[in-house]
Amino acid sequence: MTNVMTSPAVLDGAEQTVTHQHLDRSAWESASTKLRAEQTRDRALDARHSEAQANGTLTEDLEQEWSDSIEPLGDAEWALFATSAPDLAALDWKLKHLADHGMLEEQHVEQLRADIARLSSVEGR
Repeated sequence: MTNVMTSPAVLDGAEQTVTHQHLDRSAWESASTKLRAEQTRDRALDARHSEAQANGTLTEDLEQEWSDSIEPLGDAEWALFATSAPDLAALDWKLKHLADHGMLEEQHVEQLRADIARLSSVEGR
């Protein structure tokens, strides 16, 4: 069942009327699940790399695999970031992600503004 409501949202000091429906979390959950899987894979690879370094068995292949592992992890993080936030907790994750990476580019600001406008009236903010 879809519950639709219309309420004012404030962004950049201007009140806007926004129509919202309760949000489908499936896209966020799917992207979040992919990120968690990538984080698990990366932690396991990092542990193998650290152990091999410590015991002197580090090979060029393992070193390259470890070096290359950052790309799929980053791709999964940014795929989640690009997914519409279904709630303020997701929006908080986006803000933390930007802070953790020392980034705040205009395209990210615009995505966050769109999420805030959409979510603010849904969750009473």
